[in-house]
Amino acid sequence: MIRAPIMRQTPTYTAWKITCHSPEEARALQERLSSRIELDRVSTDTVRVAPNGVDQVQTVPHRLGDYFAAIRMLPDSQANPASFRLVFHRRPEAGRFWKDLMVNILQEIETTPQKASIDLDWKGDTSPLPSI
Repeated sequence: MIRAPIMRQTPTYTAWKITCHSPEEARALQERLSSRIELDRVSTDTVRVAPNGVDQVQTVPHRLGDYFAAIRMLPDSQANPASFRLVFHRRPEAGRFWKDLMVNILQEIETTPQKASIDLDWKGDTSPLPSI
């Protein structure tokens, strides 16, 4: 389950702590996740509209790089080898769909065999680490 307080402001950075049962599971999850967070990845959203009572379905592509300047996996701030941080750096001009894309990635993590826990670690307009 994803646990996070309600966000009233739109932060530039959002970091999540991903915790697995073992360091091996954390490494396997990071390996699997690396291709899922590439900025060139395109996710499609199916939109249903009914103008004048006529049902229409549209498929809208969303490229991660159009919403995020970076998505990075970093070591856990407490140096726990069974966990890591997933940091989303939102573009200032990103439309509201950035939240959906972030949640989709987090939900993908929840469905992996590693059964990792996901907790909000940081949100704000400054980087959670000086090197980002």
